[in-house]
Amino acid sequence: MFNNERDIKKSPEIQTLIGVECKIVGNLNGEGLIKIDGTIQGDTDWMDDIIIGESSNYSGNISCKNAVIEGVVTGNVTCENNLLIEPSGKLIGNVTVKNLEIAKGGFFDGKCTMIAEMPKNDLIE
Repeated sequence: MFNNERDIKKSPEIQTLIGVECKIVGNLNGEGLIKIDGTIQGDTDWMDDIIIGESSNYSGNISCKNAVIEGVVTGNVTCENNLLIEPSGKLIGNVTVKNLEIAKGGFFDGKCTMIAEMPKNDLIE
């Protein structure tokens, strides 16, 4: 959906918005670009991209295509492609991702496992 990590924030087409005053206890599943500005306690299995807004406080695991973290996430994050932790972002948990970018001032405390595609000539036959 996005060519690079920064493109996710430029998209004007947020399909789902969880506002600052919203608190959800439970799991989320869905698709389309979602922005979370509220508080979540639960796991999210999202088919597309996620923006964790600066005012967000998220406790739980996240699985998605691409993610931008501007707020606080406590839990494990699995991204099919890109994860960007912005200067205001804080992630405490393990990460499985193809590409990871942490902006100056961003915080990450956990283990990172990189997803790598093996070239065809390196495959064992």
